[in-house]
Amino acid sequence: MRKPVVVILAALAVALAAAYLGIGYYLYDRLSAVPPGCPAHAANRPDRFSVNDSRYPAFDTTPYRMPAYDDLRFPSRQPGLNLAGWYVDAGPDAPAVILVHGLGACKHEHNILLAAGMLHRAGFSVLMLDLRDQGFSEVEDGRTAIGNEEYLDALGAWDWLAARGVPPDRIGIFGTSLGAATALTAFAQEPRLAAAFVDSPFADLPAVISEELTRNGYPTFLMPGGLLMARLIAGDDLLAHSPLDAIRRSAGRPLFVVHGDADTRVDQHHSRDLAALAAQTPDARLVETWLPAGVGHVEAILKLTDEYERRLTGFFQDALGR
Repeated sequence: MRKPVVVILAALAVALAAAYLGIGYYLYDRLSAVPPGCPAHAANRPDRFSVNDSRYPAFDTTPYRMPAYDDLRFPSRQPGLNLAGWYVDAGPDAPAVILVHGLGACKHEHNILLAAGMLHRAGFSVLMLDLRDQGFSEVEDGRTAIGNEEYLDALGAWDWLAARGVPPDRIGIFGTSLGAATALTAFAQEPRLAAAFVDSPFADLPAVISEELTRNGYPTFLMPGGLLMARLIAGDDLLAHSPLDAIRRSAGRPLFVVHGDADTRVDQHHSRDLAALAAQTPDARLVETWLPAGVGHVEAILKLTDEYERRLTGFFQDALGR
């Protein structure tokens, strides 16, 4: 009698493991797939763009448009992968800022173009890029690595600027949402990157995945299965890097975080966690934070535009020079 019971239990264990991995694959596939081409924002350009947000139908982008820009192709720091970008030059002695978009978006997104326009009219050169698999950059596998590979794309933009002659101490980075986490990882991995301004970042990937699962009605015990599927399907270690490393490795470089308290996509505690770690890290500068009330995910640039522009341009003027 014992042998049939063992066989049944073993078969049940295999079936449960297969079901768990199957659900892990479903979740990973659903949450990691990113579309190329950026259809929601593709009509936008630096010289003519609008805000694609139904809450702000009358937002006037005219002051932030950039009539003269270069359409670029340049390599990621990962060999063999080419990226699409726009460069708006502010002159041979101008500091420069790299702008990194969020998940499923691209350089055509209004948040990126608005921030770029604010910076450019304050005298900064700006380089906007499409991360791999998104916008009009090359498709690697059609899946996001949650910044763990994409940070090399942001550093490819840094390499392009440095090769053009921009001094390293005059190159900063800006990012929104997942692009903010990507920018933080780039900041951690490239010690010559002078300063970072991030909007609505996450600080800890396991925490944000658990929160995302809960938000979508899934139990959090499914997270390990999704992480395993990322390794098996795409070869991606989604825990390889942490945005918190931007604090641990900042070595006194300046960092600014904006995050509204009404963010239902990435909880504001992630930005508070970054600031708290900075306060406990001897080699880190205190992270400058702006935590506006009643502001949703990456909404501050639309809802509090004038203050956003003052804070964004003032931060980079102090960090990179005028």
